[in-house]
Amino acid sequence: MRYLCRYICITLIIFLSSFSATASESTSKDTSPEVGKHAPTFELKDVNGRTVTLAEYTGKVILLNFWATFCDPCKAEMPSLNKLYAAFKAEGFLVLAVSIDTSESPVRSFLSAKGINFPVLMDRDREVYFDDYAGLGLPISFLIDKNGVIVEKFIGPREWDSTDIKNKVLKLLGKI
Repeated sequence: MRYLCRYICITLIIFLSSFSATASESTSKDTSPEVGKHAPTFELKDVNGRTVTLAEYTGKVILLNFWATFCDPCKAEMPSLNKLYAAFKAEGFLVLAVSIDTSESPVRSFLSAKGINFPVLMDRDREVYFDDYAGLGLPISFLIDKNGVIVEKFIGPREWDSTDIKNKVLKLLGKI
């Protein structure tokens, strides 16, 4: 009986290990837009119901951020995103956040509670997130230059008001 239990346990471990390796291989492929290519354009409604397109912001430096209220790292980085936006919005910089929440209500509550001032769009069906930007997880962000070209991709949360990020934005704005 002891040998049978040991055999079953070993078989189960091998099976789960091979399943885990296969799953991680299939989900770890990064198929999001490439740095150096134009950012895929899209049309979404903001939290107030106004239709917004990415193309209408051509000529601005954009930090496109995909997030959700159910994502703790996303919520944690929002105050630093807001500080970055406030520091450079007069220079032609825009933070454009795209929530993949299925309802505006939690998004509006969060934005109000945290005093977030940048535009927030809703991708309730997650079509832009999955189809155009191949979301790998949250948060994921794209730094886009004035011509609509992706210059950097950020997977995971950041301190957006750090000196390094500010210098990247200033360079794209032509200030340094």
